[in-house]
Amino acid sequence: MLFRYAYVFMVYALIVSLLWIIGIESIYAHVTPFYALLDPVFSAALAWSSLRWHLLSVAVFVLALCALALVLRRTHGFKDGFGKRGVAWMLVGLIAFGFAFSGAVAMIRGGPPAISAAYERHDKEYIDDIGRGLTIHGLFRDYVKMHPFLSMHAKVHPPGPIVLLWLISYPIGSREPLPLSVATMFIGALAVIPLYLWVRDMTDRRVALIACVLYTLVPSITLFTATSADILFTPITLTALLCFWRAIERGSVVYALAGGVCYAVMSLTSFSLIGIGAFFGFVGLWRLTQKAYRFKVIKTAVLMGAAFLAVHVAVRLWTGFDVIECFRVCKEQFDLDQVNLDEASPRFPAWSWRFLNPACWFYFLGIPVSLLFLWRLRRPEPGSKALFVTFALTLLVLDLLYLARGEGERSALYIVPFVAIPAAHLLSEIMEKTRSRGPLLATAGFLAFQIWLTETCLNTFW
Repeated sequence: MLFRYAYVFMVYALIVSLLWIIGIESIYAHVTPFYALLDPVFSAALAWSSLRWHLLSVAVFVLALCALALVLRRTHGFKDGFGKRGVAWMLVGLIAFGFAFSGAVAMIRGGPPAISAAYERHDKEYIDDIGRGLTIHGLFRDYVKMHPFLSMHAKVHPPGPIVLLWLISYPIGSREPLPLSVATMFIGALAVIPLYLWVRDMTDRRVALIACVLYTLVPSITLFTATSADILFTPITLTALLCFWRAIERGSVVYALAGGVCYAVMSLTSFSLIGIGAFFGFVGLWRLTQKAYRFKVIKTAVLMGAAFLAVHVAVRLWTGFDVIECFRVCKEQFDLDQVNLDEASPRFPAWSWRFLNPACWFYFLGIPVSLLFLWRLRRPEPGSKALFVTFALTLLVLDLLYLARGEGERSALYIVPFVAIPAAHLLSEIMEKTRSRGPLLATAGFLAFQIWLTETCLNTFW
């Protein structure tokens, strides 16, 4: 498997290198199809002041890999002898690893200060907007009025991200970049819990654990956990998916209402999570073809819709916040930003990014994960074919409707589960047939190498 991963990686790198040599760029000095800036730090790595951070990231991964190998050996590849307590400890270990490894990788570029580098850019990040309106109520109430004075990222988002950071600042007792960055990393790492529960419900425990291992090593997750507030959205997104799935499968009123509330919260944090709504629709259409699920689908749709509207009505009555008007001004700002960027450095037309963004996803989801995903789609098991087709359709919708040009690295955060789950499903099958834990360990090792190489070559701090 390592040979296949390496072969595809080299072909991909060759194509990107050729585009770079002939001068095809997206904007400024960004390497098409990436938005990241080419900024190698290999030479600086020779000095101990820099080398120690490279060694730290390697040490964190090697220790985790050894622990994973030991667990795989004792549980026969996550198959036997793994009770609820064992699963709980496994998830705790993955949360700790996701937190530590993302921080260690970020420190490759400048040591501990690199962890808070993104939040230090006060004119661009939500952190500069904490406290606007004096209260959270005031923030919602006056958000549209304050729009011209918000930070760059806040101008194209609803107030949710600011509210999340504001709420986090209370328990940690600080609004400074470093404490908020560390708290963001921890909350982002917690996403493995709803991911495990959701995948376990859809497939089985073994696939769920493999999916969680892959998730913590997906390049976009590792690289942006320590450098982007967007990672805060992932636990909410996965919880919404979990609640929706349980509502459909169990006909649960509680999970349907919870799913609607989660989706409403998502809509107050970002306008670019439309792919999740598409997934809800595709699963609903699929289940409507099965008589046993028809009533559950209708009940789930009604209850989720009611809960979604109830949250927005409550916010409107409480603060007067108009989400439609907020979307309008954010969309105007986004369009203006695109025009300004085109004037600064002409870029490819919007339609070309329908191909370039998926090319970026292929890399930042991890070469091994992307290959396993495509392999699973090509040769699905009969029982999983319909589910994975809904995953593929969800990716297609997000690609067609995603507006940003050249932001594939960060948009990949929203689609990780839809790629990692089929990859984990196939990896579980390969491990079963070969009776070996080698495929998972090799996949993990290659993903870690790709993360390290990416961080040392590209500046992804944004």
